[in-house]
Amino acid sequence: MDLLRYLPIAIFAATPWCSSAIALAIGMTLSLLLQWKLPDSLKNGGKLCMQISIVGLGFALDPSAVQKAGVRSITVTLVSLLGIMTLAFFVSRLLKVKNTTGSLIAAGTGICGGSAIAAMSPVIGASSAETAVALATVFSLNALALFIFPPLGHLLSLTPEQFGWWAAIAIHDTSSVVGAAAQFHPDSVAVAVTTKLTRALWIVPMVFGTSFLLRMKGEGQQKGKASVPLFILLFVLAVVVHATLPDMPNLYSAINVAGKSILKLAIFLIGAQLTREMLRSVGARALALGVILWLAMSVSVLGWVKSI
Repeated sequence: MDLLRYLPIAIFAATPWCSSAIALAIGMTLSLLLQWKLPDSLKNGGKLCMQISIVGLGFALDPSAVQKAGVRSITVTLVSLLGIMTLAFFVSRLLKVKNTTGSLIAAGTGICGGSAIAAMSPVIGASSAETAVALATVFSLNALALFIFPPLGHLLSLTPEQFGWWAAIAIHDTSSVVGAAAQFHPDSVAVAVTTKLTRALWIVPMVFGTSFLLRMKGEGQQKGKASVPLFILLFVLAVVVHATLPDMPNLYSAINVAGKSILKLAIFLIGAQLTREMLRSVGARALALGVILWLAMSVSVLGWVKSI
């Protein structure tokens, strides 16, 4: 009975008519407000779908688009990532947020929202509750940014190029980045998308670096053993294939669309696992951490783009 109730909603979550934020909201509504129990057959589906979607999204990283972004894009994304990770380290301890939750929120803020959280979650052994809270924090801020960034950009008299840089680095989710840029000015979209894809490349070194550190410390899911998830290797392979065989845009586009649909399904399933008991165990301080990191990112990047 529970499976029959969930299946049509899960299918809708994967459709183009449902955004990532809506998929998460629906899943959390069913679990937190209506208290529908997620069937056992779907409980492990969230992380699996996340991993599959990451491989599919790897085909969206157009090598030529990354080259157009140039060294400046790579440098500023690296500096912002290091700054956010450092700030998250201290603020997490100040707010007494769990290490895994803080790491996920920092990754989502510093790189690319749900995709970075999806990549980091299995590496650091995050629970469904910690993953869901990190996603909820990041997507809530994404939704807010979509509405406030365009008018702020006009108020601050940003050029289309400046706004493209700001949106791509300060907003987490790709769809929100593109949406905000399109609202501001058509010329902002190209800069925003290119920079956002370059920013997403840092998923790979971040995950490999985290996996290596955990292995050295004897922590993580497999103590004392290398813990490089298969889906990350497949993600790298997807990028390499796109660079080596670029003349298949329709195929890559189809895979990318499928990957985004699977990602939304994964987000829905993870949100549906978030119970009231889980929220109590994680605590509301995670939201405060997300807000602090997001504000720090937004203000610092704004200062940089104003100097361009």
